[in-house]
Amino acid sequence: MFYKKSRAKVGKIFKWFPRAHVLRVPVDTQQLGETISQRYTVTPADVHAVLRALPEVMAEYMEAGRSVRMDGLGSFHYKLSCAGQGVDTPEEVGPHQVKAVRVQFIPARKKGAFGYERSLVKNKSFVEFGGKGK
Repeated sequence: MFYKKSRAKVGKIFKWFPRAHVLRVPVDTQQLGETISQRYTVTPADVHAVLRALPEVMAEYMEAGRSVRMDGLGSFHYKLSCAGQGVDTPEEVGPHQVKAVRVQFIPARKKGAFGYERSLVKNKSFVEFGGKGK
């Protein structure tokens, strides 16, 4: 995991902190599919079909009010953003207050030797990023 040095104001003074750094070119569906098919006994075409269908199927379930939990990965659910749109009475509450719909992701967790561990954030090593890599 890469990090960069970042300066932020804390109270009235500036302090330095590590900030996660993500490379410019993300891993795409094609790369994910090829890697999964190489590691497991599944054809690239089958992996791609599943990966491409996943967002549509997840959205259908979440629109029906369900959360989606994927073992070993985590859970997804919709979250409404209504910033600054509060009302005075329960009777006034309605969809007109919604400014954005977001997807909340919570990484899976399991009990480890020293408490709970999140599936995507355990055992990370940190390397200071100093280049312009892709």
